Amino acid sequence: MTELRDHKGQSEQLCPTRMMASGRVCGRPIHSSPEHDEQPVCLMHSKDPTKDSAEFRAEFDRMLEETERSGLPTDFARFVFPVSDFRNRKFETLCDFREAIFTRDALFNWSTFSSFSSFRDAKFMQRADFSSARFMKEVNFRGTAFPEGALFHRATFSRHIDFNAARFSGEVEFEHAVFSENATFLWSKFAKGALFENSVFSKKVEFTYAEFLGPVKFKNTEFRHDPELAPGLDFSKVSLQQPELVEFGNVDLGQALFYETDISRVDFTLVRWRDRGRSDGPFARRFWQVIGIAGRPAGRFCLFEEVVNLQRSAGEVNSDLWAPKDTPDERNFGLIAETYQQLKRNYDARGDYWTAGHFHFGEMEMKRLHSSWRLRPLRWLNRNFSLVALYKYASSYGESYVRPLAWLAVVLVFFSLLNPMLGFYPSTGLVLNAPGLPCNQVCSLNYWNYATFFSANPSERPAGWFGMLLHSFMTSVSVAGFQKEFRYMPSYPWGRLLALLELLLTTTLGGLFALAIRRQFKRS
Repeated sequence: MTELRDHKGQSEQLCPTRMMASGRVCGRPIHSSPEHDEQPVCLMHSKDPTKDSAEFRAEFDRMLEETERSGLPTDFARFVFPVSDFRNRKFETLCDFREAIFTRDALFNWSTFSSFSSFRDAKFMQRADFSSARFMKEVNFRGTAFPEGALFHRATFSRHIDFNAARFSGEVEFEHAVFSENATFLWSKFAKGALFENSVFSKKVEFTYAEFLGPVKFKNTEFRHDPELAPGLDFSKVSLQQPELVEFGNVDLGQALFYETDISRVDFTLVRWRDRGRSDGPFARRFWQVIGIAGRPAGRFCLFEEVVNLQRSAGEVNSDLWAPKDTPDERNFGLIAETYQQLKRNYDARGDYWTAGHFHFGEMEMKRLHSSWRLRPLRWLNRNFSLVALYKYASSYGESYVRPLAWLAVVLVFFSLLNPMLGFYPSTGLVLNAPGLPCNQVCSLNYWNYATFFSANPSERPAGWFGMLLHSFMTSVSVAGFQKEFRYMPSYPWGRLLALLELLLTTTLGGLFALAIRRQFKRS
């Protein structure tokens, strides 16, 4: 206990509470309230509910005026506020409210905090109202408790705001709030509703490890949208007790992270996801141009987890996206695939199979990109020529019915083209299969004898170069159509081998076409 001796030599007890900003003890006279204070403290630190509010406010105003003249920090640490009506108040100097207790409604409406402010580990016993408040510098609400909820409606945060480990036992509203710099809500707990509708997050907002027990609304919320590969919304590792009450409506999630958060039942309405862009190789791009569909949409939706910058900087919260130590991958493709699976289930359950297809494509892409090979050439071969890669080229993982049809046409033409470097059947030979007609000793038709063949078999029409091409094409179609009786049979052995190859390709492409049709047009 701090003591001060008067002119008669008698000791006077002073408040022993240590202040935060200066580190010195309070030193104010003791306010006697043994039934409420475990140890004797001053009026400003006493928990006495009957203490003089006017005297408290007078001392508060005196401190503010004194520090504003001197430019020193204003230390309200561990104060117990019996009244807290600071509407339209300007706080010009650094204000330290750490571990303060506000026993009544704390009204900071339209207040302005011109310097750094700290409410760290404070407790607002009743409603905390910061509506339209302006925070010009950093503000710290870390560990602060809001048992009866908080209002930050139309509040403006010009610098970084820290709500880490804050506890919102009542509803909290950030509607129309503006966050010009980073905002962090790591490890925060929202026991009831949390409203972020129409708010603006110009930089990064983090909810990693946050816990939401009730409804959450991000409707018409503006998140970061710029060319940088830095996250705007970090909603990773978030615990959602009622995910069906979490709503993202009419928002851009092109720079959002959701890994290790169960979003399989979250409501995504009118959401704009990141565009994957064209991922075709140069040959594929040229092919789509040749067949006339180069003007199709740029690409499919993708998650920001695929492209976010993973520099291993200090304090980086995205470390789980780094590749596991036992794999040579660039990032954790398995973890990203799990998020794709959840989104696919989400949209499938809602009957939006078209959007679900985008996330099915992303899931398969993660499977294709993952490789256990450590040598770069082998990794390249695995990614571009594995069965998964061929599945992508043939039908976009079952999401395109145009691709298998296009490839089917290519196969049919490929086996019947006139060019001797490409056309298989005329190169190996076609044997006339007409038991009732004599073939006059010239029964095989190929690139080099088609004139002699049609001269020796005048009944075969049409004749000449065009006839050879037509007969070759019809043979190719017959093989693809499982016909048993061919007018022209592929010659043995190479022609028959090519026929088996064509049959394998066409049946595979036909199956992929059927699968894609089912995925595109299925109904619940």
